[in-house]
Amino acid sequence: MGNGMYIYTVQAMPGQKAKFEGDTSIKYRVKRLDDSIPTSKKGRTEIIRDNLEYDEAMELIKGFNSMEGKSQNMRDEAARQKNVL
Repeated sequence: MGNGMYIYTVQAMPGQKAKFEGDTSIKYRVKRLDDSIPTSKKGRTEIIRDNLEYDEAMELIKGFNSMEGKSQNMRDEAARQKNVL
């Protein structure tokens, strides 16, 4: 079992181009990359949500990163306890 993490990114929806980061005139999509899957394999990325405002997309990523951090802390603690026993 790998110790991989998910990496979340914000991208402009297909056919739209941001003039600057945080451009509110377009919609965005949130994608997730599973870095535990080798780059040679398919299925590393998946679309999480489409048609979001920039602020909505950034809040979604913050929430995911917070949950990911908590999950990693629990895995680390479980591994420490296992090593102590």
